[in-house]
Amino acid sequence: MNLLKLINIRTPKQIDALVEETELIKQRCDKIASQEFKEQKENQRTHDSRCPLCRAEKNEIVDKIKQVEGEGNVSGNLFGVMGRMKIETKPVNHCNVCGHEWFKFKTKYISKRDILRVALKYLNDLIDNPEHNKRLSWKLEAIEVFDGCHAEAITMLVKEERLYMRYNKKLRNSVLRKYYPSIFDGENKKEFNFINDLKK
Repeated sequence: MNLLKLINIRTPKQIDALVEETELIKQRCDKIASQEFKEQKENQRTHDSRCPLCRAEKNEIVDKIKQVEGEGNVSGNLFGVMGRMKIETKPVNHCNVCGHEWFKFKTKYISKRDILRVALKYLNDLIDNPEHNKRLSWKLEAIEVFDGCHAEAITMLVKEERLYMRYNKKLRNSVLRKYYPSIFDGENKKEFNFINDLKK
């Protein structure tokens, strides 16, 4: 085995190539995040613009704030009584035709880092238990962000996200090199295709 590969000492040229790959992976994640957010906004528009009960259109729907629930407690002792109350209000849609009210659709901002963390988690899951996880097509789709990249680029991203990852036991160079090419492999090295291998 190549000693440099074993101890993971990279040349400046290799480091530059790996940094480019990590940026490519992040760009792919950003594209997915943008698409997810776009779909959420479309779902929000559909959900909030038509009454689910009478099917009235958006010009008959108004925004309201509704008291959803309240909670309070009172405590006391020999020296006095203390109380506290919390009332939670939430925005709702109100239909002027039938009077029905329903909660507004909540969107959640999804960043490229959120997508990256999910993809790394799914990659770990697939390596850890391929027979079970390969049937879950969304996991196979998510790890496509790593296509054509080297194992070392993935481990660089694992290190960047280490504070948010509890599931990275399989995401080490020694394991990833079984599924992805190494930056230390020669150009004639057979290209890996982890996803196609799993689909067999």
